[in-house]
Amino acid sequence: MMSHCGFFVLFCFFAVRGPLTVAASPVVEHSLQMRRPSGHGSRAQLLRGVWDLPEPGHEPTSPASAGGLSTTAPPGKLRGRQVGTWGTRLDGMQPQPGPPLIPPQSEVVEMMDQIVHWVREDPSGLGRPQLPGAPAAESMAVPMMLLSLVEQLGEADDELAGSYAELGDWCARRILRHVQRGGQAVLENVSEDGEGLSGCLGRHQNPGHALETGWFLLRHAIHRGDPKLRAHVIDKFLLLPFRSGWEVQSGGLFYFQGADGLCPTQLEWAMKLWWPHSEATITFLMGYSESRDSALLNIFYQVAEYTFRQFRDPEYGEWFAYLNREGKIGLGALGCPRPSQPAVPPLPAGCFHVPWCLAMCEEMLSDLLSRLALASAPAPALSARSPPADPARRGAE
Repeated sequence: MMSHCGFFVLFCFFAVRGPLTVAASPVVEHSLQMRRPSGHGSRAQLLRGVWDLPEPGHEPTSPASAGGLSTTAPPGKLRGRQVGTWGTRLDGMQPQPGPPLIPPQSEVVEMMDQIVHWVREDPSGLGRPQLPGAPAAESMAVPMMLLSLVEQLGEADDELAGSYAELGDWCARRILRHVQRGGQAVLENVSEDGEGLSGCLGRHQNPGHALETGWFLLRHAIHRGDPKLRAHVIDKFLLLPFRSGWEVQSGGLFYFQGADGLCPTQLEWAMKLWWPHSEATITFLMGYSESRDSALLNIFYQVAEYTFRQFRDPEYGEWFAYLNREGKIGLGALGCPRPSQPAVPPLPAGCFHVPWCLAMCEEMLSDLLSRLALASAPAPALSARSPPADPARRGAE
């Protein structure tokens, strides 16, 4: 059972997490006005990333969605990931006014089948040919995001859950191949045979991504009723990337790392970004909720305390996106300039991870508090007319 101190930590998390709204402050209003082309889209559309839907007459040549639109609506680039756009749209917000953007289930299943085809058979339809000088590699992001889709689509539909069960197991097996170096590192890239790669591609690590993958795998293990997998996930996808990725001196998760003690090639490797910390908060709260391991609760508090102290804007309640290694603001609020700071580079940071984190954590915390209330409730008094049955006598009967 969780200690009173532990639930005080959870109460503090509720107290400091701030408002759940995303588009309320002048910072966000200003950034939306700057980034919104005249006559195109509502605020909800911008926040959900529905820019990826091309306008009539400007459809891309591939069934993949466009990754960006110019002010006149033609696609500026093609979405290069199998699940990047559709995964966030299938159960999302319906902006108003306009035609429905959430397709019927038949179209969802059809698109899911297309995604599975890209992942397991032939990715050429994505329009990203394999460059002759690039080594054949498998990114952990692909089975990880596909597993997320499997979980989302099967969450409220037992029939779909059954039809995608084998696919979910396949995704989990592919992800687990990324535990390398004798079980001491989670690598972003492995060979198509699940072996380690040479060079900087093979050393590449992303602690926040490993932690995000951890809670996807954890949910899969829970749904499959597999305690052995759950324990393995906690060890390799929660504790391992946190221990290697958390900077003790300044706090926070490094953006990138290189295995084998070598420096990452990305210049921004030491920055602290909003989304790894959002995902780590979910991961460790879920890990504690399922295991009741107090060590995971302590890490949850450590991550949450840093996250809400460093990323949250005390003036508006929104989150800064990019911090430097010391935890100071690196690139403006939510990646966009303030009205009073027009020179700050308007680098984009999505509005997805923050509400995702807050909503999921609030749900898990509410569940934990409900369980505590039930566990601490006094037992009902026994009636004098109905004494408890004698165990020996009941056995004899």
